[in-house]
Amino acid sequence: MQNSRVLLFLLLLLPPSLANAQSFGLYGSAGPTITDAGHSFAAGAGFSPTSRLSFVFSFERTHLSSRTGHDGNVVSNFRGGTLLLGTGEVRFAPLGHGRVGPFGLAGMAVGVSHPNVNDVFPDRLTNDVRAFFLGGGINVPLGDRLAVFADARMTVGAEGTEGIVAVAPLRAGVTWRF
Repeated sequence: MQNSRVLLFLLLLLPPSLANAQSFGLYGSAGPTITDAGHSFAAGAGFSPTSRLSFVFSFERTHLSSRTGHDGNVVSNFRGGTLLLGTGEVRFAPLGHGRVGPFGLAGMAVGVSHPNVNDVFPDRLTNDVRAFFLGGGINVPLGDRLAVFADARMTVGAEGTEGIVAVAPLRAGVTWRF
């Protein structure tokens, strides 16, 4: 509680130029996954205390397809599945969100996974997921409030009894700031 009071006090003391850069934003994005066949959708909201720093909270759904691989006499199966995650991330744009430029992101995700059910994996499961992610992208403003972006991230974490989860979505999206 004490830390939140100090943070609020510091935000109130920000210089007027920083206070004018404060904004809220709505985010939406979609795209394929890079390493495994699948797709990802995300939607969320964020707060930017400065033009370079944003805190984004979103919900994302990522689905990976099942696959079977053959290497000589060896057969391997990948179960795939759907991840439903709530995420919190920090985005840093060195040039600010008002200019075309790169941004980096880092965050944490919490949610559930529903592995695919098929002939090889007949059991229906729901697993808890805890993960972190790192990535980056490019932001292209289309006006004072509207921007498009593309980002790639690598999400790695623990998935219930299934072990490790690792997904790499590549998404394009839109941001509306107000």
